[in-house]
Amino acid sequence: MLIAKIKKIFPKLQEESDVIEKKYELINKQITYEDLIENIAKLKNNEKIPQIWYQIYAYYKSQVEWKEKLQKDLEGINYTNLPQEIQKENINKLYGNKLNTSVSQLERYRSCPFSYYLQYGLRLKEKEELKVQSFNTGSFMHETIDEFFTYVKEENLELVKIDDEQIYKIVSEIIEKNLNLSKNYIFTATAKYKVLVARLKRIVSKALKYIIETLIYSDFNIEGTEIEFGKGGKYNSIMLDLENGKKVEIVGKIDRIDTATNEGGKYLRIIDYKSSSKNIDLNEVYAGLQIQLLTYTDAICKVEDIMPAGIFYFSLLEQMINEEKKVEDEKIEELIRKNFRMKGLIVADVKIIKMNDTNLTSGSSKLVPAAITKDGTVNQKWTNGVSKEEFKVLQDYIYKTVKDISNEILNGKIELKPYNKKGQTPCKYCSYKAICGFNPRQKGNKYNYIDKKTKDDIILKMKKELNS
Repeated sequence: MLIAKIKKIFPKLQEESDVIEKKYELINKQITYEDLIENIAKLKNNEKIPQIWYQIYAYYKSQVEWKEKLQKDLEGINYTNLPQEIQKENINKLYGNKLNTSVSQLERYRSCPFSYYLQYGLRLKEKEELKVQSFNTGSFMHETIDEFFTYVKEENLELVKIDDEQIYKIVSEIIEKNLNLSKNYIFTATAKYKVLVARLKRIVSKALKYIIETLIYSDFNIEGTEIEFGKGGKYNSIMLDLENGKKVEIVGKIDRIDTATNEGGKYLRIIDYKSSSKNIDLNEVYAGLQIQLLTYTDAICKVEDIMPAGIFYFSLLEQMINEEKKVEDEKIEELIRKNFRMKGLIVADVKIIKMNDTNLTSGSSKLVPAAITKDGTVNQKWTNGVSKEEFKVLQDYIYKTVKDISNEILNGKIELKPYNKKGQTPCKYCSYKAICGFNPRQKGNKYNYIDKKTKDDIILKMKKELNS
C-alpha cells in the first residue's frame, strides 16, 4: 500500500527488488562493511565478485577502527566444525593397540563417528544434576523375566502346566521383592508409582504368557538367559585381529539363547527383549546400525557345532486393541497374540519354520514372522527370512563390518556424519549436539543416508564386497 502511494507521488520512480539477486549499494560504513563480508564469503565459495570489493576490503583493512573487527570476521568465515582425524600418538593414548568395546558401541560409531569419539574416546558426560532419575522400566522388566525362568528352573516347574494365575503370582512376588531394594525406594513414595507397579505386573505377566507359548509350541528350549560374552561369562569375549597388529575385544550380553535338535543337527535362535517395537531391517544391517544379534549368532556358531535358525525381537510393550465395534473376548485374545508375535529374521526353511512353530501346517505362524503355503513351501511374501546360504552371507558380512568399524576407530576417523533414514537421525536425542554444531546447511556437514533397498539387492552388494 505504501509503495503504491509513493509511486503516485513520484511517477518516474523505478521499482526494483534484491530478493532474487542481491543489489549492493555503498550507503554507509556499517552496511557496506556487512556487504563486504557477504562478498568475501562468496569468494571463499569460488564465486566471482565485482572488482570494487577488493578496493573496499583494502580500505577497511587500512582503518584502525575496522581492522580488528575485520580480522575476527574473516576467522569466522574460515571456521569449520568438521573434526580432523585423531593424530597417531593420541590414538594410542585413547585406545592403545587393543580396542575394548561392545557391539552396541560399534553400532553407535556407525550411527555417528563423532558422537562415538566424544562418548567412548574422550568419555565426555553430561553435568550431573541432583534430581530423581526416571525408573528404567525396560531393564526392570528384563530382570523380572530372567528371574521368572530362574524360578521355574529351580522349582522344577513344567511350562506347559503353568496357568495365567500362577504366572501373575510368581511375577508379583519377584517384582515386590525387587522393589524392596533401596535402589528402587521411589516405588514406595507415592500412589502414582503404586499404579505403575500394578501396570508392570500386568504387562510382564501378559508378555510371559506369550513367551511361554513360543517355547511350548516349538522344539526350542531355553539354553540360557542373560548370557555374557567375556567378564567370566559362558562365552569368551570376541577377539579379532585387525590392521598393523592391532586387535579388538568385544564383550556383551544376550537376553536369551534357545536351542533345538532334530535329525539335521543342533539349531540356535537368539531372542532379544525390547521395551519398544523393533524389527530386523537389512538396510540397517548393511549400514552397520543393526549388527548385534547377528554378531552374537556368528560368534556362538563358530564356538559350537550349531546352526542358526533365526534372530528375533520380543516386544514388551503393553498391547492395546482398537476396534470400531464390540468384539468377543476370543477375538481380542487373537489380536493380542498376533501383536506379541516375535519379529526379526528367520532362516526360510520349512523344517526350521516348523521347529519354531510346531502347530503350523500352512498359513502364517502365530509365533514367528513366517508362513507356509498350502503346497508345503515357504510363503516368501509373508516370511521375513533368508535362505541358509544368505544367512551365511550375513554372518560373513557382519564379521567384515565389525573389523571395518574397529579399524576406522583405531585409525582415528571421527567424521561428523550422522545417519539419515527417511528423515530420522540420531541428532534429535544426542547429548553432544551442542558440541558438534551439526547443520546440513553448513559447508561439509552431510548425512550418511541409508538407502531403501530390497533384500536381494542387499545380499548381492554384500557378496560383491566380500569377494572384492
